[in-house]
Amino acid sequence: MRPVNGIVVGSIGGALFAVLVAVYVVVIVGSLAMMVVAVVDIARRPDWQWKIAGQEKVLWLLLAILINVLAIPSLIYWFHIRKKLVAVEHAAAAGAYGPGHMNYAGWVPGAPAQSAYPAVAPAGWQPDPSGQHQFRWWDGVRWTEQTWSQVPTSSGPAL
Repeated sequence: MRPVNGIVVGSIGGALFAVLVAVYVVVIVGSLAMMVVAVVDIARRPDWQWKIAGQEKVLWLLLAILINVLAIPSLIYWFHIRKKLVAVEHAAAAGAYGPGHMNYAGWVPGAPAQSAYPAVAPAGWQPDPSGQHQFRWWDGVRWTEQTWSQVPTSSGPAL
């Protein structure tokens, strides 16, 4: 190591290398941290928010996970796409998209879907629809052959 203008050249090269390694580590760790934050936020948002915002959930998940060079896709998501999703979320909560309902994923625009199965009586003894007996057993789906015609005794107040 020889001094040049009073500065030792070898120590500058070593210090510069240490700084570059430190910057590299910070960029890599920051990129991974931003990727994790973005992926968690993308995954937790329900599909209806993505549809109303005109974005594709799977596309942004794949971009953030597979092509996360310097966290560029994650940063684009966080500062551009996420704003649209948050705006949709707030507008939906304020009723801007008309009536809606809650499901496991959150608020969904529109009326709840009608069940393919109409509401039926629970399983139990029901009045016999044929009229041949007093009661017939309803198993919750269909009438069975089990009937009961005994008139129940009235139980008066205990003395």
